[in-house]
Amino acid sequence: SGTGKTVTVTQRIEYDRQSRPGQDPTFTQLFVARSVRLCRYVEGTVSEDTRTSFCTYGRLISDVESCLPPGRHVKIFNPSQRMDFSRFKQEFHNLSAKSERVSALISWMVIRTFLKGSLEAFQSPNGLLPMDAFVKAEQLGKNRCRIPPELREHLYAEFLRYQAYLADKKLWDDCDRVRHLALRIKESMELDPDAFSQVQRSKVYVDEVQDYTQLELLLFFYLAGPNGLFLAGDPAQSVVEGTDFRFEEVRSVGHFVGSVIQKPKTVNINFRSHSGILNCAGGVLDLMFTHFPSSAKQLKKDEGLFQGSRPGVLLGVSADQLSILLNDKLKGAVVLTHDESARYWRRLLNDYKLVYGIREAKGLEFKTVIILDFFGEIPSSLQKPWRELVLGRAQDDFERSYPLVATFLKLLYTGVTRCIEKLFFVESKTSTAGDATMRWLTKKVPDRASYATRNNINHVEAMSMTSDEFVSEGINNAELAQAMDLGQAQLLLERSIWC
Repeated sequence: SGTGKTVTVTQRIEYDRQSRPGQDPTFTQLFVARSVRLCRYVEGTVSEDTRTSFCTYGRLISDVESCLPPGRHVKIFNPSQRMDFSRFKQEFHNLSAKSERVSALISWMVIRTFLKGSLEAFQSPNGLLPMDAFVKAEQLGKNRCRIPPELREHLYAEFLRYQAYLADKKLWDDCDRVRHLALRIKESMELDPDAFSQVQRSKVYVDEVQDYTQLELLLFFYLAGPNGLFLAGDPAQSVVEGTDFRFEEVRSVGHFVGSVIQKPKTVNINFRSHSGILNCAGGVLDLMFTHFPSSAKQLKKDEGLFQGSRPGVLLGVSADQLSILLNDKLKGAVVLTHDESARYWRRLLNDYKLVYGIREAKGLEFKTVIILDFFGEIPSSLQKPWRELVLGRAQDDFERSYPLVATFLKLLYTGVTRCIEKLFFVESKTSTAGDATMRWLTKKVPDRASYATRNNINHVEAMSMTSDEFVSEGINNAELAQAMDLGQAQLLLERSIWC
């Protein structure tokens, strides 16, 4: 994270414009991301060119649907009938008598990534992965699908019930829509090349590629041709609900369409964050790669170019205290929360505008970041497992027993790496996971300093700087005191004592 992946995309856009194919009058480019903010950032970074368009993934789907002729595959996808994760959890999963056995997020991931969103499902006549292909662990491979074998029959039975529910209520999910569009594109390529040329692009650039299923990646290959696709992403930030991403799956889709995929290039020099933040992010990655080795490909740790202070930890901070801090000493700080809690906290902090969900903020960066109640809002069923994880007491079968914890580790890593200079972990109340994580963050070990430092919450100024920043500031104030009059020197020395 912060290694310049998005900058690399912008440079590739400029490079392709100067290449020989780029001189062709028919040359066109398309940049795609899920985030509106990321699209705007990239559009504002590259030079203006009418041959290049920038759009979100959702807008791309709508545009392609409207441009293609109806063909044999005609279906209307009414937005009010869309089944997303929130609706799935509330209307279907929570009402299931067997829902306690598997979490809603795991069920949704299985449906989107494997049973409907995989390449194997697309190749099936009905667009669904056959039961045998899912239940038999060797079919998908143990590294690709980490669902315990004893749960797979149960999950497939729930999936069939889910499909019946969709049919009964006349609902659809994104996999239904994307498969339908992929079939229309394929038909148009074969029967109406002129119509297909209206949606095809010479080059397609996709940032945050870890947010997409194989089925969604197939659309990009169709639109760009076998060798016109440029992808950038980080598997450790695969945090979109229902997506379990590995770069190996990109290669499978490429092989399916006859593309020669280059070996991925890795970047690990971090230009965004200093060492204090990167060390903390590295600690999160250590937990993920140690206990969830198949959740993301392990790469070299990010290396920072600058030294910096460790994050601060504030435990037991009230909403009023935090509001005062944001309106006084930390003006402009961005508050990151679980996405489903962002609206609640925005309202509780007196309509503070800079409150984002972590998924919403992915791909962006901010000078000062507060990660608010992340640990306290981890689901109750995972509070104790999270505690065992961070305190080094996780058993050998931890990944098998608690696969959902990996998702929260990725969310935490994504939140930490949004920060450029100053980072705070703030918990408004005690919790099993929160208390254990604060111990883990502030614990000193023989071969390294602690990942973070604890702040005094009883004084606004003491809350506004991390402990490391106070040490540096205190030394500076003590030195300045030597050249000041007596009154000013006393004030500066009093501030330095806080260190």
